[in-house]
Amino acid sequence: MGSQWNQMGSQLMHFSIFRDAIDRCERVLKPHGVDIKHIITTDDNSIFDNILNSFVGITAIQLGLVEILRALEIEPDGLLGHSLGELGCAYADNCMTLEQTILASFARGKASLEAKLVKGMMAAIGMSHSEIISQLPETIDVACHNSDSSCTISGPTADVDKFVIELKSKGVFAKSVNVGNIAYHSRYIQPAAPILMKYLKEVLPGKTKRSKKWITTSVPKENWNSELAAYSSPEYHTNNLLSPVLLEEVLKYVPSNAVVIEIAPHGLLQAILKRAFRSSVTNVTLTNRASSDGVEFLLDAIGE
Repeated sequence: MGSQWNQMGSQLMHFSIFRDAIDRCERVLKPHGVDIKHIITTDDNSIFDNILNSFVGITAIQLGLVEILRALEIEPDGLLGHSLGELGCAYADNCMTLEQTILASFARGKASLEAKLVKGMMAAIGMSHSEIISQLPETIDVACHNSDSSCTISGPTADVDKFVIELKSKGVFAKSVNVGNIAYHSRYIQPAAPILMKYLKEVLPGKTKRSKKWITTSVPKENWNSELAAYSSPEYHTNNLLSPVLLEEVLKYVPSNAVVIEIAPHGLLQAILKRAFRSSVTNVTLTNRASSDGVEFLLDAIGE
């Protein structure tokens, strides 16, 4: 979340492989009243005020980019997903069809809108989860363990805003994230769980064994042998919504000579990944919202 931006898919639509993936997304979302092409190409600044648009928009971009990598026979030795990105992992790991993946993302957005939730906020912080935990107000949770120098917090809007100001006054990096006033990966998202589970069971009637390539970021290592961790299932993806993102803990499984490709509408995690790996790996992002030519940027990234 936070990698979404206006017209994020406009230039990528020049790639027929990407466009075909979006066409398939369009066919399954249209009956639900969602215009995915409009969402990823419009210059409307308010389009992502609706969190459902953020979910399906980000996922659609990820699906199209995975298809481009597959066409080029760039096959991953490992997969890591950050929050919603675990749906992208499910697709890349052949645990879900493209249609199931975009509908699962739609379900996540729908459940978020239908649940009665407190007005929430998330914020990126320039401290690790272990460093900030002792300073956290009682009402705020650590939502994402990003690296040994970064985490994301989640909680009621007023409390998070106040804490962000406090951290900034101490010279700590702190920045709010646009999450549609919802405190994801915290205790405050719990009311959405049964709604999401219901919708996911309609989209995913069964469960699929996850390959060893896909390293989970939503189940702690001590539970990796559990049934929950073994399968891509409605239970797994509901747990993903509720649980902290454990990216920091699993980055150590990335080999020192790896090429790490970030698959998102914008390379939001690049700064975190570069600090985490200390130049021991090659970091590549396929997209950048600041680029004047998304086609050239993607082709340069593939070359790199």
